[in-house]
Amino acid sequence: MLKHTLLAATLLGCLHPVWAAEADTAQTRLLFLRGEMNNWEAPAAQQLVQSQPDLLTVTTSLQASHGAYKFKIADEKWKSDTTYGQFDPASKVEAGKPVIVKAGYQWSDMKFTPLKDGAYLFTLDRRDPASIQLTVSKAQ
Repeated sequence: MLKHTLLAATLLGCLHPVWAAEADTAQTRLLFLRGEMNNWEAPAAQQLVQSQPDLLTVTTSLQASHGAYKFKIADEKWKSDTTYGQFDPASKVEAGKPVIVKAGYQWSDMKFTPLKDGAYLFTLDRRDPASIQLTVSKAQ
């Protein structure tokens, strides 16, 4: 019996990395608001949470006196398929107006200038994979 238990434990131990690798996808990775508001780190307070399937949000405090905040949405390790940047550098991130973002290292940092001090809601909408959008709005 002991041999069977050890064999089962060994086999499960060998399979575990395979299971973990399958679970590590762009859809399952934790995403964070990363930028000048947090020294480009991935603190737990800046983790996006899923409010609906493929609709992720985070609220953070910003100061108008800072001017434009540069930022991206990314996982902890900056993996290419979950590092979202601005697709069209000519478009502006303005309060309440969605902008199209794409995953990949080649896309620009986004910039948002808050008009007033306060809490702002960042929403990443991945419901349409062909048109992933980010919206920043004043939190209620």
